[in-house]
Amino acid sequence: MILINLSNEQQQIKHGDRIAQIVISKVAQADLQLVESLNLTERGKGGFGHTGKN
Repeated sequence: MILINLSNEQQQIKHGDRIAQIVISKVAQADLQLVESLNLTERGKGGFGHTGKN
């Protein structure tokens, strides 16, 4: 673990201080396929992030 003090004040870490967290998470591996074009969908008409609702 790497620590950096971004303040102008001196910091002291004492034995037993909690200074870090860890997150264990599954990493998904995608199987990507290169295509010339995408199929048209109702949701796709509105562009990126469009929900299809008016």
